[in-house]
Amino acid sequence: MRSVRTCTLSCLALALLSCASPYQVVKLPEREADLYPLSQTRAQITIAIDEITNTERGRRYFGADLLREGIVPFLVVVSNYGTHRVIVRPADILAHRGAEIVDPVPIETVIAIATNERPFLHSRTQAQVENYFRELAFRETVLMHAETYQGVIFVPAPRHRSSSDTLFTMLNLFSESWLKVDVAVRDLDADNRLRFGPFSLPAVENSSD
Repeated sequence: MRSVRTCTLSCLALALLSCASPYQVVKLPEREADLYPLSQTRAQITIAIDEITNTERGRRYFGADLLREGIVPFLVVVSNYGTHRVIVRPADILAHRGAEIVDPVPIETVIAIATNERPFLHSRTQAQVENYFRELAFRETVLMHAETYQGVIFVPAPRHRSSSDTLFTMLNLFSESWLKVDVAVRDLDADNRLRFGPFSLPAVENSSD
């Protein structure tokens, strides 16, 4: 049976409670990368990307509507079906829109935004929330044969220019405003790099609610 390594906590559902306001989240599903619609395979390594832009999914996994606050989370899943060891690192995941590099949002900023919706969290609950998000974030990991790792990258949502010209807005939506992601992994035994992508993720509109 293949083993699965994830960055999420081991419980099925994490319920972080305070006397004033409950903070409840559900563990991200543990799936191997080849099951995702947006995936690529090179040399027995499969990479998948899952953009979490649905409001309901976002609240279920993060306890907050991050998109409304200008943050797009996407899950990166790496499955090693080969016999060599491979290493995956956050620095080898590059998001860009056109020629513009999109730097990840610091995890401290994501935590602050997520907890600001519940300003009266108990200090212990606050610490649990912080630990949960740090566990979610994509981290450097070495994968052995038949192992899978997943982690979340948080990036700024695109800022669309307002315009009364609907045609102009549609053309912009389907061109440079798409987020693209490139991923590289290093084969530690063969000492070479494997590149995946670009994965194209549709542009999203920030919610005004």
